Amino acid sequence: MLLRQARSAHFISHENKDKRCKWYDLNSSYLGYNGGEWDRKINNMDNPNFWKYGVANLVFLELAKGKKKILDIGCGTGGLTLFLTERTKPDLIMGIDSVRSMIKVAKQHAQKKEAQRTHFVVCDGRCLPFRPSSFDALVSRGDAFAFLVPQGKALIELRRTLDNGAVVIIEMDNVTWKQGQTVFCGFERLANGAIAYCLEYFDAKRNRKKTFYILDEHAQIAVKVSKNQEFIRTGKLQQRFSLKRIRKEIVEVRHSVVTHWPTVEEIQTLFANNQFENIQVFGDGLLMSLLLEGDNKVIETIKKQPELFFKIEKEIMRFIDAKKAPTIILKAINSARTTSSRSNATIAHVNAQARCLNS
Repeated sequence: MLLRQARSAHFISHENKDKRCKWYDLNSSYLGYNGGEWDRKINNMDNPNFWKYGVANLVFLELAKGKKKILDIGCGTGGLTLFLTERTKPDLIMGIDSVRSMIKVAKQHAQKKEAQRTHFVVCDGRCLPFRPSSFDALVSRGDAFAFLVPQGKALIELRRTLDNGAVVIIEMDNVTWKQGQTVFCGFERLANGAIAYCLEYFDAKRNRKKTFYILDEHAQIAVKVSKNQEFIRTGKLQQRFSLKRIRKEIVEVRHSVVTHWPTVEEIQTLFANNQFENIQVFGDGLLMSLLLEGDNKVIETIKKQPELFFKIEKEIMRFIDAKKAPTIILKAINSARTTSSRSNATIAHVNAQARCLNS
């Protein structure tokens, strides 16, 4: 029914109309990305994401100024989408995410805020259901680009939906793990409540892979871990354990999707090769690092006035070496093409499509 309605709007791209890129939603409970839990996490001052997102919001606001048709890739629970809606007053802003529980929470927030011209849709950023030249800005906060593998093909699809001169703004962690390194081994509580022993590996090609050994909740290991105070408080317990012992108590083994974390040089080259211009990469993440490594007195000080410190970090970003920064923000401009802009018609089509996809 949904696909029939969407096709009747004459808006779904023919090459994507029958695709079902479910990889992310299918694995969401095993990746720990649950809408309600994620929303609480990123709004908690004790979480690093609160600080890096707070700064990123101000940067996105400045770089997307004046744009009227905005696409938010990997919108999560709608934090950036609604931030831009309230402050830029676009004609249309569309948030997409492949995790249904994220979109559910985003819609709840939009309803509470009575957000106008704002839509949230479940879909995959690698096969978008939008016509060419639909948007004049594409934003993506919080590492979503790392999940769009292979990134070269994903960028071609993203660019297809952008109008001439559209701006692209992407924020992601600047991963500095050593290649060939195990970056995490230990226990995690998943979004569905299960306890898993996890092995996370960063390979020689900068791909991140994670295996989840889902434990029998009644067996010895899971029972013991569930009583650990650190695990109760954080949902994580870093502890190396014998896989031979783990395998005796597992009920299922899951492999997460592979993510790719480009270097600053790699992401610049990727965008240049896909006909983007005026490519800039900024470094940020200082407040996030301060929360993780700073003195407690300093941390308590910045918590008293977070908005002030967001503005301070934004202003000093131009002095930060992006290659050494904890996170990076890329800005690029879609180069001119021969296709014409159809602003009013495009807005009408996108609004119609959103109604179909949300029905």
